[in-house]
Amino acid sequence: MTRVITDGAGEDAGDIKVLSEGRRKRIFVQLAAASAVIIGGLLLILAFLMVRQAEVIRGALVFVLQAGTATFLAVAVVTLGAIVVLILTGIHSGYWERVVRPLVVRLMLPLAVGVGRLIGISRDEVQGSFLSVNNALISGRGRARLRPSEVLVLLPRCLQWADCPHKVSQEVHRCRRCGRCALGEIVEETEALGVATFVSTGGTQARRLVKQLRPKVIVAVACERELTEGIRDVGNIPVIAVIADRPEGPCFNTDVDPGCITLAIRELIEEGVQSNGVHV
Repeated sequence: MTRVITDGAGEDAGDIKVLSEGRRKRIFVQLAAASAVIIGGLLLILAFLMVRQAEVIRGALVFVLQAGTATFLAVAVVTLGAIVVLILTGIHSGYWERVVRPLVVRLMLPLAVGVGRLIGISRDEVQGSFLSVNNALISGRGRARLRPSEVLVLLPRCLQWADCPHKVSQEVHRCRRCGRCALGEIVEETEALGVATFVSTGGTQARRLVKQLRPKVIVAVACERELTEGIRDVGNIPVIAVIADRPEGPCFNTDVDPGCITLAIRELIEEGVQSNGVHV
């Protein structure tokens, strides 16, 4: 069972939901905040210790450390505050992709992973929490609907049954849709929706596909680490992350619920548009 699930009932039936969504979001935000407090505290302690050094260097070092501490804490507060506000309001803004997300991936997320390890929370759980926050912000109310040609689905090679003689690589049309893995159903659904689907064999190939096709949104399936690295690599392109299950271990016969991918796509594309682009 995939880690990203959907809820077909209730007032927000169309929204993308994540397993234990509230708690998963809180893990990343709380750990990132704790990281900011710890780093800020260490810098302040170092500044205090510097006061005891020679008068010649004391003033300059104290000023630099105090300015660095203030800057770091200000950036952390603004970044985490923006995340909380965007989640609570449900209003989509390109501010997440252009400004906040790169800062979070490169600075706050590594710190959160480090603090998580100290208190017994695994890297996958912290990264999964970050991906939940990412999905919530991308699927916020107010995002303009896209045409199917503007959405790209990227799947991992390990999603295909390991003993299948018809290796799909990038060419998903080679799939015989035998039902031994989820790939066939995913390809059938994405073809019906008119959305481009590719199987990526690695980060380099994925980046090349993104550069070539220039989608406005990517729906990606992978493990927590690969999804996080992929989000970092694609710049300001929104990525909806679907975490794959690994019943037989990493990178071997992984699995995912095709319905999660279908729902994510339907939430993105313009209503009433078929694969041929004709309104119905």
